[in-house]
Amino acid sequence: MASTFAGIEIGKRSLMAHTQQISTAGHNISNADTEGYSRQRVQIKTMDPLYRADLSRAETPGQLGQGSCIESITRLRDELLDQRIVAQGNQESYWETREKYYSMIEDIYNEPDEISVRGNMDKYWQGWQELSMYPESQAARQAIVTRGESLAESIQQRFKSLSGVGSLINGDIEGSVRQVNDIAKQIASINSEIVKSKAVGDNPNDLMDRRDVLVEKLSKLANITSDNRDSDEFMVHLDGHILVQGHLARGFDVEPVTDNSGYSKVVWNDTGADAHISGGSLGALIELRDVDIRNEIQSLNTMTMNFADLVNDVHRNAVGANNVTGIDFFSQQPFVTDASGNYDRNGDGTNDSSYVFRFTGTNRLNPQEKVGLDGEMVLSGKNGNVTVPYHATDTIEEVIARINDSDGEVKAYLDRNSRLVLKATTAANAENPDFVIRHVEDSGLFLTGYSGILSMTGPEGAYDFARADAVSSLRQDAQFAVSPVQNPAAYISVNQEIKTDVLSVAAAYPVRGRALSATVALRLRLRQSATRTS
Repeated sequence: MASTFAGIEIGKRSLMAHTQQISTAGHNISNADTEGYSRQRVQIKTMDPLYRADLSRAETPGQLGQGSCIESITRLRDELLDQRIVAQGNQESYWETREKYYSMIEDIYNEPDEISVRGNMDKYWQGWQELSMYPESQAARQAIVTRGESLAESIQQRFKSLSGVGSLINGDIEGSVRQVNDIAKQIASINSEIVKSKAVGDNPNDLMDRRDVLVEKLSKLANITSDNRDSDEFMVHLDGHILVQGHLARGFDVEPVTDNSGYSKVVWNDTGADAHISGGSLGALIELRDVDIRNEIQSLNTMTMNFADLVNDVHRNAVGANNVTGIDFFSQQPFVTDASGNYDRNGDGTNDSSYVFRFTGTNRLNPQEKVGLDGEMVLSGKNGNVTVPYHATDTIEEVIARINDSDGEVKAYLDRNSRLVLKATTAANAENPDFVIRHVEDSGLFLTGYSGILSMTGPEGAYDFARADAVSSLRQDAQFAVSPVQNPAAYISVNQEIKTDVLSVAAAYPVRGRALSATVALRLRLRQSATRTS
């Protein structure tokens, strides 16, 4: 016989269950503006009846119902959609970050024509044109010096602006790394709390909401994915590597990189291996700094080096109004003070490398003359060394074009004395130094006896920068120049000797003991197009 209080008990359970529903509805309403909050729903089920079939029971026509009770309080959330949002969330922040910094880069180039690099270079060439018409004018020489200084200052200013953006990005990278580490630790801590709550049969909805918010924030910083297949070990992956596993969280460190303008690289803090982050705002920042800004600075450095080299090549072979010759118009500071280019690359106190920018052969060459030799040159390239063949029927001009058309990071030309010049470019790989010839080798005689750069053929006579005194591989009378400072655009200036005495501006070539006026000015004018495309 059922208890007289059975109806009261059923009513009490019903009131308790529906009160919880009302409380949950109030909880939902009060958290309408809470970030990441998921609406919750109370699931009600029937209470287990009396006289179950597996127990001894009284003689009754059926089971006695006991009313209702709460089965669970669940979140109304689509987990599949959440995972897709996390997986794609990095794209929006990636492009937003790039847009922000590209606007800053555009502002650097959208400078007034009066102070731009292009405007000052045009004025510089105009100065040489005026000097070619009035070679006896000291005022025209002073104008060239003044315009040269303005051009150098505009180049330096552009470098400072670009490097300033790079430094700003580098600071944002370090800040973003700290943010990623902090969020990963918070997710791991919440994972631990969620597991404890589930162990006693609860649904930790609010904790899971907090975790989802953190995961979404993390997805905007980096290209992550989440994995909830194991309810006791929620995982976050970044680029295929585990970032968070249950209550354990990995993180990143930043390490300075040698010869990288003081910039740092991102590494895993437990293994020290390089971290590859390709999405999110952090991935965008790394790409902006290491690719976009680096390319812009390299282009500016390349233009500066080629421009100064071309001007100096003509100017040092000419004579000024004061009969002084052999002076460079622009000053180029060396990367190392050692005359042979020896440099301590790994910082252990011992020179282990040779930083040389340019080789100049000893023999005069005719660009239309056939080589008459067969062989292969091996030059340093973007990814390892590249091979450049030459044949007996090739002309000097064709061999030079083949070197320049290759994927090598060594370029060739004939100077005004018709001697072969090999010159380093910027390096595609950030681990390689810019403006450093890393490898030159010839299986034949083109670079040895023919042009007069190397002293021996084959691998045993190769020049390789990964050792000190590598210039010993060159012909004894071959000329070479050590590498410039890391960023030539930051240090270009007009030679102090010329600024002190403008009569040192060389505007003529000595011919049979006499100065042939204005020829240098005209030659510099003709080289204007070459510097614009370099």
